[in-house]
Amino acid sequence: MTDATDLWRFTLVEIGERIASGEVSPVEVTRACLARTERLSPALNATTTILGEQALEAARQAEREIVGGTYRGPLHGVPIGIKDLADVAGAPTTVGSHVFDGHIAERDSTLVRQLKRAGAVIIAKLNCDEMALHPTGAISQFGPGLNPWDTSRASGGSSSGSGVAVAAGMMFAALGSDTGGSIRIPAAACGVVGIKPTYGRVSLDGVRQLAPTFDTPGPMARTTLDAVLMLRAMVDPGDEARIGEANSLTHLAPDADADLDGLRLGVPSSYFFEEIDPEIERIVRGAIDALARLGAELVAVELSSLPQVIESHWGIMILESHASISAATGGDLSLVGEAVRERLAAGLEFLDLDPRDSAVTLGRLRAMRDDAMADYRRATSQVDALVTPAIPRSPVPIAQALTDFTWMGRYTRCFNGTHEPVVCLPCGRGSDGMPVGMQIVAAKYRERTAVRIALAYERSGDAPVLGWPPEPPLQ
Repeated sequence: MTDATDLWRFTLVEIGERIASGEVSPVEVTRACLARTERLSPALNATTTILGEQALEAARQAEREIVGGTYRGPLHGVPIGIKDLADVAGAPTTVGSHVFDGHIAERDSTLVRQLKRAGAVIIAKLNCDEMALHPTGAISQFGPGLNPWDTSRASGGSSSGSGVAVAAGMMFAALGSDTGGSIRIPAAACGVVGIKPTYGRVSLDGVRQLAPTFDTPGPMARTTLDAVLMLRAMVDPGDEARIGEANSLTHLAPDADADLDGLRLGVPSSYFFEEIDPEIERIVRGAIDALARLGAELVAVELSSLPQVIESHWGIMILESHASISAATGGDLSLVGEAVRERLAAGLEFLDLDPRDSAVTLGRLRAMRDDAMADYRRATSQVDALVTPAIPRSPVPIAQALTDFTWMGRYTRCFNGTHEPVVCLPCGRGSDGMPVGMQIVAAKYRERTAVRIALAYERSGDAPVLGWPPEPPLQ
Protein backbone atom coordinates (compact mmCIF):
# COMPACT_ATOMS: atom_id res chain seq x y z
CA MET A 1 0.00 0.00 0.00
CA THR A 2 1.10 3.59 -0.67
CA ASP A 3 2.10 5.74 2.30
CA ALA A 4 -0.77 8.21 2.77
CA THR A 5 1.68 11.02 3.49
CA ASP A 6 2.98 10.79 -0.10
CA LEU A 7 -0.33 10.59 -1.95
CA TRP A 8 -0.19 14.24 -2.98
CA ARG A 9 2.95 13.57 -5.05
CA PHE A 10 1.06 11.58 -7.70
CA THR A 11 -0.40 13.01 -10.87
CA LEU A 12 -4.16 12.88 -11.40
CA VAL A 13 -3.72 9.96 -13.79
CA GLU A 14 -1.55 8.06 -11.29
CA ILE A 15 -3.84 8.59 -8.31
CA GLY A 16 -6.89 7.74 -10.41
CA GLU A 17 -5.32 4.42 -11.42
CA ARG A 18 -4.55 3.60 -7.79
CA ILE A 19 -8.10 4.44 -6.74
CA ALA A 20 -9.55 2.33 -9.57
CA SER A 21 -7.39 -0.66 -8.63
CA GLY A 22 -8.25 -0.43 -4.94
CA GLU A 23 -4.67 0.29 -3.90
CA VAL A 24 -5.90 3.46 -2.16
CA SER A 25 -9.39 4.61 -1.29
CA PRO A 26 -11.00 7.93 -2.23
CA VAL A 27 -11.48 8.65 1.47
CA GLU A 28 -7.80 8.08 2.18
CA VAL A 29 -6.76 10.32 -0.72
CA THR A 30 -9.25 13.03 0.23
CA ARG A 31 -8.11 13.04 3.86
CA ALA A 32 -4.50 13.37 2.71
CA CYS A 33 -5.31 16.30 0.40
CA LEU A 34 -7.46 18.04 3.01
CA ALA A 35 -4.65 17.70 5.54
CA ARG A 36 -2.11 19.19 3.13
CA THR A 37 -4.51 21.97 2.11
CA GLU A 38 -5.28 22.87 5.72
CA ARG A 39 -1.56 22.92 6.51
CA LEU A 40 -0.28 24.88 3.50
CA SER A 41 -3.15 27.15 2.49
CA PRO A 42 -2.68 29.63 5.36
CA ALA A 43 0.92 30.11 4.24
CA LEU A 44 0.07 30.42 0.53
CA ASN A 45 -3.47 31.84 0.72
CA ALA A 46 -4.77 29.48 -1.93
CA THR A 47 -8.29 28.86 -0.62
CA THR A 48 -11.32 30.87 0.40
CA THR A 49 -13.34 27.91 1.73
CA ILE A 50 -12.22 24.38 2.57
CA LEU A 51 -15.12 21.98 2.10
CA GLY A 52 -14.00 19.26 4.47
CA GLU A 53 -17.25 17.53 5.41
CA GLN A 54 -18.76 17.91 1.97
CA ALA A 55 -15.60 16.47 0.41
CA LEU A 56 -15.41 13.51 2.76
CA GLU A 57 -19.05 12.60 2.11
CA ALA A 58 -18.40 12.73 -1.65
CA ALA A 59 -15.31 10.54 -1.13
CA ARG A 60 -17.32 7.99 0.87
CA GLN A 61 -19.92 7.91 -1.88
CA ALA A 62 -17.19 7.39 -4.49
CA GLU A 63 -15.74 4.55 -2.45
CA ARG A 64 -19.13 2.85 -2.14
CA GLU A 65 -19.68 3.15 -5.88
CA ILE A 66 -16.27 1.80 -6.86
CA VAL A 67 -16.45 -1.11 -4.42
CA GLY A 68 -19.94 -1.85 -5.74
CA GLY A 69 -18.70 -2.02 -9.32
CA THR A 70 -19.73 1.43 -10.55
CA TYR A 71 -16.66 3.25 -11.84
CA ARG A 72 -17.21 6.65 -13.42
CA GLY A 73 -13.75 7.14 -14.94
CA PRO A 74 -10.33 8.64 -14.16
CA LEU A 75 -11.67 11.47 -11.95
CA HIS A 76 -13.72 9.15 -9.74
CA GLY A 77 -12.71 9.82 -6.14
CA VAL A 78 -10.00 12.35 -7.10
CA PRO A 79 -9.78 15.61 -5.06
CA ILE A 80 -9.92 18.85 -7.05
CA GLY A 81 -10.59 22.54 -6.36
CA ILE A 82 -12.88 25.16 -7.91
CA LYS A 83 -11.99 28.78 -8.57
CA ASP A 84 -14.27 30.84 -6.38
CA LEU A 85 -16.41 32.22 -9.16
CA ALA A 86 -18.21 28.98 -10.07
CA ASP A 87 -21.10 27.92 -7.86
CA VAL A 88 -20.77 24.80 -5.71
CA ALA A 89 -24.06 24.01 -3.96
CA GLY A 90 -23.91 24.81 -0.25
CA ALA A 91 -20.66 26.82 -0.51
CA PRO A 92 -19.97 30.56 -0.75
CA THR A 93 -19.14 32.13 -4.10
CA THR A 94 -16.99 35.20 -3.39
CA VAL A 95 -15.10 36.04 -6.59
CA GLY A 96 -12.43 37.36 -4.24
CA SER A 97 -14.72 40.17 -3.06
CA HIS A 98 -16.71 41.12 0.02
CA VAL A 99 -19.42 42.35 -2.35
CA PHE A 100 -20.77 38.80 -2.30
CA ASP A 101 -20.50 38.22 1.46
CA GLY A 102 -23.31 35.95 2.57
CA HIS A 103 -23.97 34.45 -0.83
CA ILE A 104 -24.31 30.67 -0.60
CA ALA A 105 -24.89 28.85 -3.87
CA GLU A 106 -28.17 26.95 -4.00
CA ARG A 107 -27.12 24.71 -6.88
CA ASP A 108 -24.03 23.63 -8.73
CA SER A 109 -22.85 25.43 -11.82
CA THR A 110 -23.14 23.28 -14.93
CA LEU A 111 -19.42 22.56 -15.08
CA VAL A 112 -19.33 21.58 -11.39
CA ARG A 113 -22.32 19.32 -11.95
CA GLN A 114 -20.42 17.65 -14.79
CA LEU A 115 -17.31 17.21 -12.64
CA LYS A 116 -19.38 15.64 -9.88
CA ARG A 117 -20.99 13.29 -12.39
CA ALA A 118 -17.46 12.21 -13.31
CA GLY A 119 -16.91 11.40 -9.62
CA ALA A 120 -14.54 14.25 -8.78
CA VAL A 121 -14.33 15.22 -5.10
CA ILE A 122 -14.38 19.00 -4.58
CA ILE A 123 -12.33 19.86 -1.51
CA ALA A 124 -12.06 23.66 -1.68
CA LYS A 125 -13.08 26.93 -3.29
CA LEU A 126 -9.95 28.71 -4.49
CA ASN A 127 -8.84 32.30 -4.11
CA CYS A 128 -8.84 34.68 -7.08
CA ASP A 129 -8.32 38.35 -7.82
CA GLU A 130 -11.33 40.45 -6.93
CA MET A 131 -13.99 40.18 -9.64
CA ALA A 132 -11.40 38.18 -11.65
CA LEU A 133 -10.08 41.51 -12.96
CA HIS A 134 -6.30 41.38 -12.51
CA PRO A 135 -3.33 39.38 -13.80
CA THR A 136 -1.33 39.38 -10.56
CA GLY A 137 -3.14 37.26 -7.95
CA ALA A 138 -2.50 40.17 -5.59
CA ILE A 139 -5.87 41.94 -5.26
CA SER A 140 -8.25 39.44 -3.68
CA GLN A 141 -10.03 40.98 -0.70
CA PHE A 142 -9.10 37.75 1.09
CA GLY A 143 -5.41 38.48 0.59
CA PRO A 144 -2.95 37.78 -2.24
CA GLY A 145 -2.09 34.32 -3.50
CA LEU A 146 1.61 33.65 -2.89
CA ASN A 147 3.79 31.90 -5.41
CA PRO A 148 4.86 28.54 -3.96
CA TRP A 149 8.27 28.75 -5.66
CA ASP A 150 8.98 32.03 -3.85
CA THR A 151 6.34 33.27 -1.44
CA SER A 152 7.57 36.85 -1.74
CA ARG A 153 6.40 36.88 -5.36
CA ALA A 154 3.05 37.15 -7.11
CA SER A 155 1.36 33.95 -8.21
CA GLY A 156 -0.26 35.40 -11.32
CA GLY A 157 -3.99 35.86 -11.69
CA SER A 158 -6.77 35.96 -11.69
CA SER A 159 -6.86 32.18 -11.06
CA SER A 160 -4.23 32.55 -8.36
CA GLY A 161 -5.48 29.97 -5.89
CA SER A 162 -5.86 27.38 -8.64
CA GLY A 163 -2.27 27.73 -9.78
CA VAL A 164 -0.92 27.82 -6.23
CA ALA A 165 -2.94 24.85 -4.96
CA VAL A 166 -2.02 22.56 -7.85
CA ALA A 167 1.65 23.55 -7.82
CA ALA A 168 1.89 22.96 -4.06
CA GLY A 169 0.24 19.52 -4.21
CA MET A 170 -2.92 20.42 -2.31
CA MET A 171 -5.10 18.80 -4.97
CA PHE A 172 -4.64 17.07 -8.31
CA ALA A 173 -6.36 19.62 -10.55
CA ALA A 174 -8.36 22.82 -10.29
CA LEU A 175 -10.80 24.97 -12.21
CA GLY A 176 -9.56 28.27 -13.54
CA SER A 177 -11.13 30.80 -15.86
CA ASP A 178 -9.55 32.92 -18.57
CA THR A 179 -10.75 36.28 -19.88
CA GLY A 180 -7.36 37.82 -20.73
CA GLY A 181 -4.93 35.16 -19.54
CA SER A 182 -6.25 34.26 -16.11
CA ILE A 183 -5.54 30.54 -16.50
CA ARG A 184 -2.32 30.82 -18.44
CA ILE A 185 -0.59 33.54 -16.41
CA PRO A 186 -0.75 31.68 -13.06
CA ALA A 187 -0.04 28.38 -14.85
CA ALA A 188 3.18 29.85 -16.23
CA ALA A 189 4.09 31.63 -13.00
CA CYS A 190 3.47 28.57 -10.80
CA GLY A 191 4.82 25.89 -13.15
CA VAL A 192 1.64 23.94 -13.94
CA VAL A 193 -0.38 23.18 -17.08
CA GLY A 194 -3.39 25.30 -17.93
CA ILE A 195 -5.80 24.86 -20.82
CA LYS A 196 -7.91 27.71 -22.11
CA PRO A 197 -10.43 25.87 -24.27
CA THR A 198 -12.15 27.26 -27.33
CA TYR A 199 -14.50 30.02 -26.20
CA GLY A 200 -17.95 28.53 -25.60
CA ARG A 201 -16.68 24.98 -25.16
CA VAL A 202 -17.42 25.00 -21.40
CA SER A 203 -20.70 26.31 -20.01
CA LEU A 204 -20.78 29.59 -18.10
CA ASP A 205 -24.06 28.68 -16.38
CA GLY A 206 -23.58 29.26 -12.66
CA VAL A 207 -20.26 31.07 -13.18
CA ARG A 208 -19.93 34.74 -12.16
CA GLN A 209 -19.12 36.50 -15.41
CA LEU A 210 -16.76 39.38 -15.99
CA ALA A 211 -16.71 39.87 -19.78
CA PRO A 212 -19.09 37.36 -21.38
CA THR A 213 -17.61 37.80 -24.85
CA PHE A 214 -14.37 36.22 -23.61
CA ASP A 215 -14.91 34.43 -20.26
CA THR A 216 -13.66 30.85 -20.63
CA PRO A 217 -13.50 28.26 -17.82
CA GLY A 218 -10.76 25.66 -18.09
CA PRO A 219 -8.59 23.22 -16.12
CA MET A 220 -5.24 23.59 -14.39
CA ALA A 221 -3.23 20.50 -13.45
CA ARG A 222 0.28 19.10 -13.16
CA THR A 223 0.45 17.53 -16.62
CA THR A 224 -1.26 18.00 -19.95
CA LEU A 225 -3.03 14.66 -19.70
CA ASP A 226 -4.30 15.49 -16.20
CA ALA A 227 -5.73 18.75 -17.53
CA VAL A 228 -7.25 17.02 -20.55
CA LEU A 229 -9.09 14.51 -18.37
CA MET A 230 -10.55 17.31 -16.26
CA LEU A 231 -11.54 19.31 -19.35
CA ARG A 232 -13.33 16.32 -20.86
CA ALA A 233 -15.28 15.88 -17.64
CA MET A 234 -16.26 19.57 -17.47
CA VAL A 235 -18.02 19.68 -20.80
CA ASP A 236 -21.76 19.14 -21.05
CA PRO A 237 -22.57 16.36 -23.56
CA GLY A 238 -25.28 18.54 -25.07
CA ASP A 239 -22.73 21.23 -25.88
CA GLU A 240 -20.44 18.60 -27.41
CA ALA A 241 -23.28 17.41 -29.64
CA ARG A 242 -23.81 20.97 -30.81
CA ILE A 243 -20.12 21.36 -31.67
CA GLY A 244 -20.10 18.10 -33.63
CA GLU A 245 -18.29 14.77 -33.52
CA ALA A 246 -15.32 15.96 -35.57
CA ASN A 247 -14.39 18.48 -32.86
CA SER A 248 -15.48 16.45 -29.83
CA LEU A 249 -13.18 16.28 -26.82
CA THR A 250 -13.52 12.49 -26.90
CA HIS A 251 -10.75 12.71 -29.49
CA LEU A 252 -8.36 14.08 -26.84
CA ALA A 253 -6.84 10.65 -26.39
CA PRO A 254 -3.99 9.87 -23.99
CA ASP A 255 -2.23 7.82 -26.65
CA ALA A 256 -1.61 10.80 -28.91
CA ASP A 257 1.24 10.53 -31.39
CA ALA A 258 4.65 10.70 -29.74
CA ASP A 259 6.14 12.64 -32.65
CA LEU A 260 5.06 15.71 -34.56
CA ASP A 261 5.81 14.61 -38.11
CA GLY A 262 3.71 16.51 -40.59
CA LEU A 263 2.78 19.39 -38.28
CA ARG A 264 3.62 22.97 -39.21
CA LEU A 265 4.17 25.19 -36.18
CA GLY A 266 4.02 28.93 -36.56
CA VAL A 267 6.60 30.99 -34.69
CA PRO A 268 5.54 34.66 -34.67
CA SER A 269 8.20 36.86 -36.21
CA SER A 270 7.22 39.91 -34.16
CA TYR A 271 5.49 40.98 -30.95
CA PHE A 272 5.96 37.80 -28.87
CA PHE A 273 9.72 38.08 -28.68
CA GLU A 274 9.73 41.82 -28.11
CA GLU A 275 10.03 43.29 -24.60
CA ILE A 276 10.90 39.87 -23.23
CA ASP A 277 13.50 38.88 -20.65
CA PRO A 278 16.46 37.42 -22.60
CA GLU A 279 16.65 34.34 -20.38
CA ILE A 280 12.95 33.57 -20.87
CA GLU A 281 13.35 34.02 -24.63
CA ARG A 282 16.29 31.59 -24.62
CA ILE A 283 14.33 28.96 -22.67
CA VAL A 284 11.21 29.23 -24.84
CA ARG A 285 13.17 29.18 -28.07
CA GLY A 286 14.96 26.08 -26.78
CA ALA A 287 11.59 24.40 -26.25
CA ILE A 288 10.50 25.40 -29.76
CA ASP A 289 13.69 23.86 -31.15
CA ALA A 290 12.80 20.68 -29.22
CA LEU A 291 9.47 20.57 -31.06
CA ALA A 292 11.37 20.71 -34.34
CA ARG A 293 13.48 17.75 -33.23
CA LEU A 294 10.22 15.87 -32.68
CA GLY A 295 9.41 16.32 -36.35
CA ALA A 296 7.52 19.61 -36.53
CA GLU A 297 8.29 22.11 -39.27
CA LEU A 298 8.84 25.62 -37.89
CA VAL A 299 7.35 28.42 -39.97
CA ALA A 300 7.84 32.13 -39.39
CA VAL A 301 4.46 33.87 -39.20
CA GLU A 302 3.84 37.61 -39.40
CA LEU A 303 0.74 38.59 -37.39
CA SER A 304 0.32 42.15 -38.58
CA SER A 305 -3.25 42.57 -37.31
CA LEU A 306 -2.45 41.45 -33.75
CA PRO A 307 -2.47 45.02 -32.34
CA GLN A 308 -6.05 45.45 -33.55
CA VAL A 309 -7.07 42.06 -32.10
CA ILE A 310 -5.60 43.13 -28.77
CA GLU A 311 -7.12 46.63 -28.80
CA SER A 312 -10.58 45.32 -29.60
CA HIS A 313 -10.31 42.62 -26.94
CA TRP A 314 -9.15 45.09 -24.32
CA GLY A 315 -11.90 47.60 -25.12
CA ILE A 316 -14.73 45.03 -25.17
CA MET A 317 -13.41 43.43 -21.98
CA ILE A 318 -13.24 46.74 -20.12
CA LEU A 319 -16.74 47.81 -21.18
CA GLU A 320 -18.27 44.44 -20.29
CA SER A 321 -16.33 44.31 -17.02
CA HIS A 322 -17.57 47.76 -16.09
CA ALA A 323 -21.15 46.66 -16.78
CA SER A 324 -20.77 43.39 -14.84
CA ILE A 325 -19.18 45.00 -11.80
CA SER A 326 -21.66 47.89 -11.84
CA ALA A 327 -24.50 45.36 -11.84
CA ALA A 328 -22.95 43.38 -8.99
CA THR A 329 -22.50 46.49 -6.86
CA GLY A 330 -25.77 48.20 -7.74
CA GLY A 331 -23.73 50.92 -9.41
CA ASP A 332 -21.70 51.70 -6.29
CA LEU A 333 -18.11 50.98 -7.37
CA SER A 334 -16.86 52.10 -3.96
CA LEU A 335 -17.84 48.61 -2.77
CA VAL A 336 -14.94 47.05 -4.67
CA GLY A 337 -11.27 47.53 -3.98
CA GLU A 338 -9.21 50.40 -5.25
CA ALA A 339 -7.25 48.17 -7.63
CA VAL A 340 -10.46 47.15 -9.43
CA ARG A 341 -11.65 50.74 -9.71
CA GLU A 342 -8.26 51.88 -10.99
CA ARG A 343 -8.09 49.12 -13.61
CA LEU A 344 -11.54 49.98 -14.92
CA ALA A 345 -10.81 53.70 -14.97
CA ALA A 346 -7.42 53.27 -16.62
CA GLY A 347 -8.87 51.05 -19.33
CA LEU A 348 -11.69 53.46 -20.11
CA GLU A 349 -9.32 56.44 -20.21
CA PHE A 350 -6.59 54.75 -22.26
CA LEU A 351 -9.01 53.58 -24.93
CA ASP A 352 -11.16 56.72 -24.74
CA LEU A 353 -14.23 54.64 -23.94
CA ASP A 354 -17.50 55.89 -22.50
CA PRO A 355 -19.51 53.23 -20.65
CA ARG A 356 -22.63 55.41 -20.98
CA ASP A 357 -22.47 55.01 -24.75
CA SER A 358 -21.44 51.39 -24.78
CA ALA A 359 -23.61 50.20 -27.68
CA VAL A 360 -21.90 52.45 -30.22
CA THR A 361 -18.45 51.80 -28.78
CA LEU A 362 -18.98 48.05 -28.68
CA GLY A 363 -20.12 48.10 -32.29
CA ARG A 364 -16.94 49.92 -33.33
CA LEU A 365 -14.72 47.53 -31.37
CA ARG A 366 -16.46 44.42 -32.73
CA ALA A 367 -16.07 45.72 -36.28
CA MET A 368 -12.38 46.27 -35.58
CA ARG A 369 -12.10 42.73 -34.25
CA ASP A 370 -13.88 41.25 -37.28
CA ASP A 371 -11.51 42.99 -39.69
CA ALA A 372 -8.44 42.05 -37.67
CA MET A 373 -9.55 38.43 -37.38
CA ALA A 374 -9.94 38.10 -41.15
CA ASP A 375 -6.28 39.07 -41.56
CA TYR A 376 -5.22 36.89 -38.61
CA ARG A 377 -6.90 33.82 -40.10
CA ARG A 378 -5.14 34.40 -43.42
CA ALA A 379 -1.80 34.71 -41.65
CA THR A 380 -2.28 31.49 -39.67
CA SER A 381 -4.03 29.43 -42.36
CA GLN A 382 -0.86 27.59 -43.40
CA VAL A 383 0.14 26.37 -39.93
CA ASP A 384 -1.41 23.85 -37.54
CA ALA A 385 -0.59 25.79 -34.38
CA LEU A 386 1.34 28.75 -33.02
CA VAL A 387 4.00 28.50 -30.31
CA THR A 388 4.79 31.51 -28.12
CA PRO A 389 6.06 32.48 -24.66
CA ALA A 390 3.37 32.72 -21.96
CA ILE A 391 4.64 35.67 -19.94
CA PRO A 392 7.64 37.88 -20.75
CA ARG A 393 9.16 38.15 -17.26
CA SER A 394 9.35 36.31 -13.97
CA PRO A 395 6.68 37.23 -11.41
CA VAL A 396 7.52 40.36 -9.45
CA PRO A 397 7.46 40.73 -5.64
CA ILE A 398 3.97 41.06 -4.18
CA ALA A 399 4.76 44.57 -2.97
CA GLN A 400 5.59 45.60 -6.54
CA ALA A 401 2.73 43.79 -8.27
CA LEU A 402 0.09 46.51 -7.99
CA THR A 403 2.23 49.03 -9.88
CA ASP A 404 4.16 46.69 -12.22
CA PHE A 405 1.69 44.33 -13.88
CA THR A 406 0.54 45.61 -17.26
CA TRP A 407 3.08 43.37 -19.03
CA MET A 408 1.65 40.18 -17.53
CA GLY A 409 -1.13 39.69 -20.08
CA ARG A 410 0.91 40.89 -23.05
CA TYR A 411 1.19 37.45 -24.66
CA THR A 412 -2.12 35.98 -23.51
CA ARG A 413 -5.00 38.39 -24.12
CA CYS A 414 -4.76 38.22 -27.91
CA PHE A 415 -5.89 34.58 -27.87
CA ASN A 416 -8.95 35.53 -25.88
CA GLY A 417 -9.65 37.91 -28.73
CA THR A 418 -9.31 35.09 -31.28
CA HIS A 419 -11.35 32.63 -29.14
CA GLU A 420 -8.77 29.91 -29.85
CA PRO A 421 -7.76 27.06 -27.53
CA VAL A 422 -4.38 27.30 -25.82
CA VAL A 423 -2.34 24.83 -23.80
CA CYS A 424 0.13 26.58 -21.50
CA LEU A 425 2.80 24.31 -20.03
CA PRO A 426 6.15 24.60 -18.26
CA CYS A 427 9.24 24.58 -20.48
CA GLY A 428 11.98 25.32 -17.96
CA ARG A 429 13.09 27.39 -14.98
CA GLY A 430 15.07 30.59 -14.91
CA SER A 431 18.23 31.24 -12.98
CA ASP A 432 16.02 32.75 -10.28
CA GLY A 433 14.35 29.36 -9.82
CA MET A 434 11.00 30.51 -11.22
CA PRO A 435 9.10 28.46 -13.84
CA VAL A 436 8.91 29.54 -17.48
CA GLY A 437 5.81 28.79 -19.56
CA MET A 438 5.09 28.20 -23.25
CA GLN A 439 1.79 28.59 -25.11
CA ILE A 440 0.59 26.22 -27.84
CA VAL A 441 -2.28 27.80 -29.77
CA ALA A 442 -4.53 25.87 -32.15
CA ALA A 443 -7.48 26.82 -34.34
CA LYS A 444 -10.96 26.98 -32.81
CA TYR A 445 -12.23 23.60 -31.60
CA ARG A 446 -8.88 21.98 -32.44
CA GLU A 447 -7.82 21.37 -28.86
CA ARG A 448 -6.52 17.96 -29.87
CA THR A 449 -3.82 19.58 -32.04
CA ALA A 450 -2.51 21.69 -29.16
CA VAL A 451 -2.76 18.70 -26.83
CA ARG A 452 -0.87 16.46 -29.24
CA ILE A 453 2.01 18.96 -29.34
CA ALA A 454 2.05 19.41 -25.57
CA LEU A 455 1.99 15.67 -24.89
CA ALA A 456 4.81 15.02 -27.37
CA TYR A 457 6.92 17.71 -25.71
CA GLU A 458 6.21 16.45 -22.18
CA ARG A 459 7.13 12.90 -23.17
CA SER A 460 10.37 13.95 -24.84
CA GLY A 461 13.74 14.08 -23.18
CA ASP A 462 13.76 17.87 -23.61
CA ALA A 463 10.87 18.59 -21.25
CA PRO A 464 11.92 19.97 -17.85
CA VAL A 465 11.44 18.14 -14.58
CA LEU A 466 10.27 20.94 -12.33
CA GLY A 467 10.08 18.94 -9.12
CA TRP A 468 8.18 20.44 -6.23
CA PRO A 469 8.32 23.92 -4.71
CA PRO A 470 9.99 24.25 -1.31
CA GLU A 471 7.80 23.98 1.77
CA PRO A 472 6.54 27.48 2.58
CA PRO A 473 7.11 29.02 5.99
CA LEU A 474 4.11 27.84 7.99
CA GLN A 475 2.06 30.37 9.91
